[in-house]
Amino acid sequence: MAGVAQTQDSPSHDTMIAYRFVPGKTEPQREVVPVPSPEPDEVLVKILAAGVCHSDIHLLEASTGKPMYPYTYTLGHEGAGVVVRLGERVAADPASAQRLAVGTYVAVLLTNACERPECDCCSRGFANVCFDPPMLGIGTDGCWAEYVKARANTVVPVPRNDPKDARLAPACVAAATDAVMTPWRALKRAAEVKPGQTVVILGCGGLGINAIQIAKHVLGAGMVVASDIRQSSLALAREVGADYAVIPNELEAFLGEKELRVDVVVDFVGKQATVDAAMELVRTGGTFLLVGLGSPQVAISPYVATMKQLMIKASYGGDSQDLEECLDAIADGKVKPQVEERPLEACREVIHGLAKGEIRARVALIP
Repeated sequence: MAGVAQTQDSPSHDTMIAYRFVPGKTEPQREVVPVPSPEPDEVLVKILAAGVCHSDIHLLEASTGKPMYPYTYTLGHEGAGVVVRLGERVAADPASAQRLAVGTYVAVLLTNACERPECDCCSRGFANVCFDPPMLGIGTDGCWAEYVKARANTVVPVPRNDPKDARLAPACVAAATDAVMTPWRALKRAAEVKPGQTVVILGCGGLGINAIQIAKHVLGAGMVVASDIRQSSLALAREVGADYAVIPNELEAFLGEKELRVDVVVDFVGKQATVDAAMELVRTGGTFLLVGLGSPQVAISPYVATMKQLMIKASYGGDSQDLEECLDAIADGKVKPQVEERPLEACREVIHGLAKGEIRARVALIP
């Protein structure tokens, strides 16, 4: 195969099963496709686990209207696996060849940033929102397959290099690439949560559950209050470290009763009701951080924002530094992703279950 410098542990076959986005189809489509060959600056990764996200639902729902990318590609933007081939330039560079040697256990970063010095995003610390080229699994072939090729700068070695490590199992590492990394960047770098602060988490799905742990066990929040419409999610929120877990309709009264002044509200839902709640709940001079993508647009009251002197921010995904840091936190036991495993061929059922709210945390697909 052209452009491949190493072939140790290469695939024994030329084709593989992949589950793909096809314009006009609202479910992942099973297709037989060629095993990809890495370009000179890429590596080939054998996928051990690939996550499922609400973003996958949004992509498929838009398929019959105006899809983000109107062509066919393999889904899956959360991946963990083992490097099985190096492209020529990767193999020729001693540092890269050592860092990503064949057999290295890795996490695949979804944000496929160009990292060009002239890029307005990458050159200013916003590689997480550089979308040229498109993200893996969202416009570029992703991880719902046996193998994925990825540029070397989008692949991060997993601490301890052992897929059998209980804390860093492939399902957990796959979840880390979005469900942990996204709240990690959001709370640490965007909201800048400080020790002792009171933090409210709106939405206790895959991201929110990890956000609770990051706020409490990593950033030292003094009080973490979680809110969700599902009792099962509230129970899980308490299990992972939330001081309180309250349904939305009772949240304002509860905070008043406990005399809690909220420094930071993080909205992992992104609907008008949660945005309105966040604006009301946060204290004067506090921070409202929007992460959820539940609605295509929401309105923010300029009156509330100005009269309360709020800091309004938003955050998306993360970069390689964020991923490295959250993997270290998982290795240290400070964050424990809540992940269920399902076979890759069950991806359609998982998508439907997630859309119906039947899955309370995260699911990783196993090829």
